Amino acid sequence: MASAKTEAMIVTMVAHARNGFEVIPMFFQPRRGTSNTVSAAVRLAKVRGLLVECGLDGSGKPKYAAPVKVATHAAPARMQ
Repeated sequence: MASAKTEAMIVTMVAHARNGFEVIPMFFQPRRGTSNTVSAAVRLAKVRGLLVECGLDGSGKPKYAAPVKVATHAAPARMQ
């Protein structure tokens, strides 16, 4: 079970990704120091399928995006 801070960070990151932006974990760190909440949120979001890796940022670290939605049904073969 994730802490409340981690869940809040997941919500923030996923909302950012669903708006069409890439999630670069470095930009979600606090202004002073580092927070383990950011890395925990990324790990949980990846496990839950809310974020996927989409490349590397300028410093060689992975960046993330919202997964592309796939069709859940077959489209009709002809226009109706």
